[in-house]
Amino acid sequence: MPLYKPELEFIADLVGYVTMPWPVGPAAWGTRLIFPVVRGTVEGPKIKGVARPFGADWAIIRADNCLELDVRLVVETDDEALIHVEYRGIIDLSKEQVDQLLSGQPVEGVKIHTAPRFETAHPDYVWLNRIQALGCGSLELVGEELKVMYSWYALRS
Repeated sequence: MPLYKPELEFIADLVGYVTMPWPVGPAAWGTRLIFPVVRGTVEGPKIKGVARPFGADWAIIRADNCLELDVRLVVETDDEALIHVEYRGIIDLSKEQVDQLLSGQPVEGVKIHTAPRFETAHPDYVWLNRIQALGCGSLELVGEELKVMYSWYALRS
């Protein structure tokens, strides 16, 4: 029996677009790929706005074929608040999917799990600074870009 039973409170959905990766290449911790953020929307009961067209995912392909995410972006809300969002996450890939990604082919049908952290000075959103969040998502190819879709939740106990 667990000591705690957490609950999830829905914050918003993020639908973002990134370019296909810029491969930096093999490095000390794995193969570095950078996915620049192009644009996006955030829509939910707690936040509504756009992802500004800067930021990126500085991802690493690990030796175990997991893609380790390291994302930073800025959301501008409809009421002009700026919210810095950063998250780490994992995409569990097969060797074949890694090979596809490294050859510039899109990899679809994957599940993404993240732990977003928010930072803002806007008084209407400072509550975001004080939560632990979870994100679940997926991606798909749309033209020359990857469409990344997440649902963000506040973890409550």
